[in-house]
Amino acid sequence: MKHSPTNISNLSDKVAWKSLKNLVERFRLNENEGKILMGDIPRSTYFKGINSLEGHLNRDQKERISYLLGIYKNLRILFTDSHQALTWIERENNLPPFNGISPKQYMLEGSLVRLADVRRFLDFWRGY
Repeated sequence: MKHSPTNISNLSDKVAWKSLKNLVERFRLNENEGKILMGDIPRSTYFKGINSLEGHLNRDQKERISYLLGIYKNLRILFTDSHQALTWIERENNLPPFNGISPKQYMLEGSLVRLADVRRFLDFWRGY
């Protein structure tokens, strides 16, 4: 059976939506937060993707999910306690780049750069 580029793209989108759905649940993100972290994705696209794992994701959106997955992975490695790992983004942090706000607040500014900053911060903390 040959895999056409369309089938591979659809499968890639499905896997990405599944990952996002799991991250939204684990990080306890509400609808608005999830949409912002996905680059202000339209509500209908977000709900279709989260609920039925369908819908095309562009490169920017897939990169956002990748950064969130990296953040999740780093936190699971850094903290043996899963509750601490999953609530870290909600706790105020005085270190740069957060400067007194939570990593979640920092990321909810909405830019891809903010997600990359948090990922880089955690990579550095891990000594990676």
